[in-house]
Amino acid sequence: MFRNTTQAFYSELKALLDSNETVLWGGIELKAGRSRLMKITSPRERVDIIPHLNSNLFAQIAATFWEMAGRKDLRFLYHYLPQALDFFEEDPSQNSHENPSLKSWHLSKEIQKIVCILNTDSSSRDAVINLSQPQLTDLGKPGNIAQNWMQFLIRNGKLHLNVCIQSHDLLSGTSGINPFGLSIFQEAVAYWTGTQVGEYCCFISELHLGDRHATQAQKVLDSHTPKTLYEFGFTPPQFTTPFREIDSTLSRWFELEHQMRQGSLTVWDELQDIPDELVKNSLELLYIYNRHLQGDKPEKIAQFIAKLPQNDFKIAVIEYFSRLWNDYEIIRLDPQEKDYFDYLWQRREPTHAYSFLSIFELLSTLHYKKTLVYKNSWKKHGEALGVFAGISRKYDRLETMFTENVKPTADESVLDTFADLAVYSTKYLTYLAEHYPEMFQEFIQPYSIAEDLQTYWHNEGFDPTSKLLIQRYESSEQWQQISSYQGCFEAIRDAYKKLEDIFVNNDWRVSDSRKCSLSADLAIVSLHYLVLASQQEPENFQKFAEAIANL
Repeated sequence: MFRNTTQAFYSELKALLDSNETVLWGGIELKAGRSRLMKITSPRERVDIIPHLNSNLFAQIAATFWEMAGRKDLRFLYHYLPQALDFFEEDPSQNSHENPSLKSWHLSKEIQKIVCILNTDSSSRDAVINLSQPQLTDLGKPGNIAQNWMQFLIRNGKLHLNVCIQSHDLLSGTSGINPFGLSIFQEAVAYWTGTQVGEYCCFISELHLGDRHATQAQKVLDSHTPKTLYEFGFTPPQFTTPFREIDSTLSRWFELEHQMRQGSLTVWDELQDIPDELVKNSLELLYIYNRHLQGDKPEKIAQFIAKLPQNDFKIAVIEYFSRLWNDYEIIRLDPQEKDYFDYLWQRREPTHAYSFLSIFELLSTLHYKKTLVYKNSWKKHGEALGVFAGISRKYDRLETMFTENVKPTADESVLDTFADLAVYSTKYLTYLAEHYPEMFQEFIQPYSIAEDLQTYWHNEGFDPTSKLLIQRYESSEQWQQISSYQGCFEAIRDAYKKLEDIFVNNDWRVSDSRKCSLSADLAIVSLHYLVLASQQEPENFQKFAEAIANL
């Protein structure tokens, strides 16, 4: 399981380079990996910035909207993906006819059918799209038919996307699958069905790496920077176009794109009236790219980049043009952007590392993986002997470390213990939501993001509960004022002793509102310790994060 596609890419690339398995394709021997399963927990983290891979977000955006709208006009596509001309014997931009070997999947109509199915019956098993289309040979002629498909599945209020691919070349991307685009389709369908974006799961029958890419692949792996841009607090633009307006929105999108491709200078102002953040932002990027193609000087392009909202799209644009111009100073960066690019370009260590939000997402992955093994054992023996006993074991371990200077054991580091305490305390809140509904309802009342009570029940309630705790953390400065490991332990000790008093000196079976607030505080301070650790010992913390990813 991986947090995003960037982490999955590096892991699969390393596995292919280490692989001794090969396959012959067209007389060429390729490194191969069979039956590869990649599960992504945060598919909205769709922007990959990978040194030496020459990523082009403009091409990804163009291909995504081309597919979403069910377009067939190749001249549009080749404007943004000129390298695709290598697959054809002639330049389709010089001809008015369509090239039959590269047609759209017509996903617009298919996705509309899927939305209707899911809105009729959210538990339907019929929400599948078959993405079969001809594969291209070296001469651009149709080859074997690839049986690619994708399935949308709603469970517990989350829309999960499952994709099956017959084969895929990791570096050249020759599979007909656009993970960036699929991420946007998943977000759109989730919005139209009133659900949250769930996991993205991709099964690849056979993964390839050609010899001609071996040197580049090793350079990519050698320059691996473990943190992605999302660990630095950047977020994606949101899709908010209503289902009934998608066709007219896409028509308008292509009208505006056509104008900018023809050199119109007034399109930028028209873009500002588009209410959908993702739709507008994607056009802003293509406008900048077209201004570049039409000869605008770097200084002018930099002015437009400065107008972009601060999100993952902007980071990709900065990286692209800095690399293209081989000039890392011409685009003015704000402190957050500078922090990330200093890390990416290896100029210095970042001044901040993981955020509270990103660490909670990391613990969500830890919780998910352990739940697969331990199921509901954490509450099997009830509140006192099960849930609170688990919290007590973790607290006792920390107490011996901080008061008796006992070193952690080889199988559980101090980071592991704080992470476990944060997870147990969060899970306790899900237990309270289920068994003390009135008390928990009162606890969540101040939070603007609060959902229906049953959302917080059972193991599935971990992620919704974590969102409440993130809002609790961000709404008060008291947590951020704790600046030392010792300060974290003292705050944890205060909260734990008060919670322990309820179980030891009172009737713990009654509804006591302090259970909610104290367990919330235990989770928050434990996680704040991890925030400090990511700043004060980044290399050690990165190993901890990678260990979770590799569980």
